[in-house]
Amino acid sequence: MREYIKPNVILPLSLHDTRISDIVIENDTITFVFDDGIYIIEDKEAVRSGKATVSFYNVDFDFCRVSCIERNFYRKQMDIRDFAKKLAQDLVIIEIIDETYGYNQAKFSCIIITEEQWIDCHIDIYHFGPMKYLWEEGKE
Repeated sequence: MREYIKPNVILPLSLHDTRISDIVIENDTITFVFDDGIYIIEDKEAVRSGKATVSFYNVDFDFCRVSCIERNFYRKQMDIRDFAKKLAQDLVIIEIIDETYGYNQAKFSCIIITEEQWIDCHIDIYHFGPMKYLWEEGKE
């Protein structure tokens, strides 16, 4: 019997409890902007960075979507490009609750906070290229 054991990859950074300030789309690249930073894991401790970005390269937009479930439990799906434009126009907070990575995929469970309500949201990104994290040093 053949066997393969998939290693548990533990990233040295985390987007849990971070807030997406902007989503920038240029050609086939999606970039999340985090004005308040992300978490860097150092010696089993999470340290908040300064301003940060996470970029996804060679994105296949046919398989990228944003799904939101509002108060009435109506599920609304949007193209991520439309969602990014809407985000730029509205004053909302997008907080990442959970992040999952798999074969060419990045999935984020989020809460969108508006003046009137909290909205459950899932962002799915399908990409053939790498993910790139950039950050400034945190303020002490």
